[in-house]
Amino acid sequence: MTKPARYRHATHVSWRRVDTEAVILNVDTSEYYSLDNTAADIWERLGRGKSLAATVSEVAALYGERSERVEKDARAFLADLLAERLLETIAL
Repeated sequence: MTKPARYRHATHVSWRRVDTEAVILNVDTSEYYSLDNTAADIWERLGRGKSLAATVSEVAALYGERSERVEKDARAFLADLLAERLLETIAL
């Protein structure tokens, strides 16, 4: 059985939670990103090494949403974070 992928915030990223959003700065490129509350919750969980499945389950419960909907959005968001090199995959 394959273990689910785990992630961490990239070392060249600085971020801070501000009220109900998060602000992320890619120090290498000086690009910054602003995340709404839901995206910030996903960002935090993935960055702490949680799997996508665990993150989806927690966020769906937190917001009272269907897991299928959260998973679709979280998968797309994860792909963006990886493409922008804001998250790194942890070698297991």
